[in-house]
Amino acid sequence: MKGLLTILFLSTIYSASATHWMTYYVYVETEYIQGTWTRTDILEKSDYKYLAPHIFQDLFGTEDIGLITTMLSKLKEKNPDDYKWTYELSVQGDTVILTTNETITELTTVKNEITATITLNNFKAVTFRIGDTEQTLTIEDLTLPYLDLVEPGTKTVEPQQVIAVETDTPETQETVEVTVTQEMPNEVRNPLTIWLIISGLLNIVLIGLIIKNKKH
Repeated sequence: MKGLLTILFLSTIYSASATHWMTYYVYVETEYIQGTWTRTDILEKSDYKYLAPHIFQDLFGTEDIGLITTMLSKLKEKNPDDYKWTYELSVQGDTVILTTNETITELTTVKNEITATITLNNFKAVTFRIGDTEQTLTIEDLTLPYLDLVEPGTKTVEPQQVIAVETDTPETQETVEVTVTQEMPNEVRNPLTIWLIISGLLNIVLIGLIIKNKKH
């Protein structure tokens, strides 16, 4: 009896160490209808479509295939009509290989969703072997914008643009430089607003020259 209990105890410990709960994200093509999102300028370029993450938690073993299979099954649950085809999976290093001889109707959508889902869950690339074709895609090959975590305070730094404004007075020429960077608000980066600022600076320079001439 003690021997049986020992075996059951050891098998329980082994099972617990071989499986663990994992949080993962599945990326699904989503259409942005309307709202106050400040990133709509990006969505204008993608016909208001983007890849949105859906969070899941499941119990997995130590094999990568289990995680990949589960993620693809979640994609099928979200869009069953796009994932009616069968496939084979294999993993070579940090690359997932998906093989199928069937026709994929929404091929672009499927490639975007699978590539984003797999590469944003700790793999580097996905190789699609469809019929006689083969294509390896990474996160850089996505054709739609996607949501991701960003460090607090992180800003995209754009190259500085310096606009030189020179006065036409031959006696005294002054140069005013306006630097346009990412730190400036969106309104300032608007071309019309920039020219209004330049016009205002020109007026200030001209007024300064007039006052200077009167003193002489």
